[in-house]
Amino acid sequence: MFDLSGLITFVKGLGYLGAILSGFLGSSSLFIAIFPSYLIVPILATQLNPFVVGVLAGIGAGVGQYLHYYVGLGGRAVIPKKYKERIEKWRDKWKTKLEKYGPMLIFLFAMTPLTPDDILWISLGVLKYPKLKALVAAVAGKILLNLAYAYAGYYGFKIFVGF
Repeated sequence: MFDLSGLITFVKGLGYLGAILSGFLGSSSLFIAIFPSYLIVPILATQLNPFVVGVLAGIGAGVGQYLHYYVGLGGRAVIPKKYKERIEKWRDKWKTKLEKYGPMLIFLFAMTPLTPDDILWISLGVLKYPKLKALVAAVAGKILLNLAYAYAGYYGFKIFVGF
């Protein structure tokens, strides 16, 4: 069997900084979570205030996802001109729908653990979607998700120990 006691001790020693790092590192890496909040946040919530842990991890995760926006924005430089023109036409055609439903879509992707957030954020960068609107929606969704992780750890650990 695996001995996770060293990892758990290390994570608990990070305190609230661990929550921010977990969110940021887990979301900022492309397609693979380096320091996944679904593991770290529940552990931290057994020792710290689960609400604060969830909020801090959510802020870190929202900002971490935001970095993917710049991957898409920078990727515009390598897109051939004829495709850029198509992208601009598509964006103009769908502008009102993106303005109306974009924040909700970003929020829903952010608050669900198994959605391809990275692909969404890269696309937002390519489309030059408004940054602040996207960031607020993502942070709100990530806070909700990480609060669920934190309270699952907080209450789940108590239930587990009760058995």
